[in-house]
Amino acid sequence: MSLIAVWSPLRGGSGSTMLATSLPIVLAFEYQVKVLLAHGGYHGERVEQAFTHRKETLDYITAFQDSGMDALERLDASGRLSPENVRNYTLPLLSDRLDLLCGPRHMPEHEFESAKHAEDGNQATLMNRVMESSKRSYDVTIADAGNGAPGTSDRAILLGADLIVVALNQNLHALERELVQERLPSELTDKHRLYVIGKYDRESNCTLQNIKRRFGIKNVVLGVPYCSGMTDAWNMRSILPYMQRSRGGADLRRMNPLYNAVHHVADAAAEQLGLPAGASKAGGLHAFG
Repeated sequence: MSLIAVWSPLRGGSGSTMLATSLPIVLAFEYQVKVLLAHGGYHGERVEQAFTHRKETLDYITAFQDSGMDALERLDASGRLSPENVRNYTLPLLSDRLDLLCGPRHMPEHEFESAKHAEDGNQATLMNRVMESSKRSYDVTIADAGNGAPGTSDRAILLGADLIVVALNQNLHALERELVQERLPSELTDKHRLYVIGKYDRESNCTLQNIKRRFGIKNVVLGVPYCSGMTDAWNMRSILPYMQRSRGGADLRRMNPLYNAVHHVADAAAEQLGLPAGASKAGGLHAFG
């Protein structure tokens, strides 16, 4: 149904990849939706770093190589890529709720230079077809479109997105350099956008309201605070169990601040996309509409 792209104009420091990882988990927990998590990078990069891949058996390794973008590329080349079979080549993270689509493996170095231009064009075309197929086989697809100047696959994600989550931080020098219309990719033009300030510090003078006013942002701006537990979970490739614990149980009474903030982002995205309303509304300590 819908494609959400998570992208940052900053080369780092916005927490965009952590947001791209945690947002689909919260959507899968809090909404009755089937979610796909994808990205425009290579195998083992970006959001894939948040999860542990089993490697103990040869059978599993063989199966793993027959999944992800490489497998979908073979399907596309044979004319058999369709919305119905995309999910057959993903890795399940939450049964019947959340799947992960792994990126393609790096081309061998000796082949890279001669095939680079052809590969870029092929990857953009493939990504476009996969995203269109996923929008028909999943309720929501969330794709990490990277940081800084987008590559060819990332541009295909941004072009196909129904909503772009723009990840920023509280560094005004970086925002002044990057957050001007002339420097934003043309793929963002006329797109629905949601701005998220990563590693947000409520005590800073650079508040959500000040950022909106200074840069003339008319969209909703939300803050996601820094969380050392999340950083540790990322380093241990255990984001999924960490987010499960952070939810605070079935009654949500012990929800930690990071999960609460990402929940607000999920609600704002759901409102933009027309998903059923969640339990909370975008607002509170880490939101400014």
